[in-house]
Amino acid sequence: MRFTFYSQYFNPAVSRSKGRRIRKVEPRKFSHDGIGEILRSYGIRFESRDGKHPRLPSEKCIIYVVETNLKKSTILKMVEKKLVS
Repeated sequence: MRFTFYSQYFNPAVSRSKGRRIRKVEPRKFSHDGIGEILRSYGIRFESRDGKHPRLPSEKCIIYVVETNLKKSTILKMVEKKLVS
């Protein structure tokens, strides 16, 4: 399956209504490059490119196109766990 993730999902400066998908207090280690490293550490294949989140078209973000058999929510939780530790 193929999923699209936006770096806005993990950015603590973004509100949930604007696209954040994880808890606000957790992502202490957030960085755009760090998300790619976390996906690589789990062995998840992905492509990244610059783009814009539909709810924040004025801000640039990185779009990750992930190819995996895992559920999207599972990948979000895996990335959140790495951002916390």
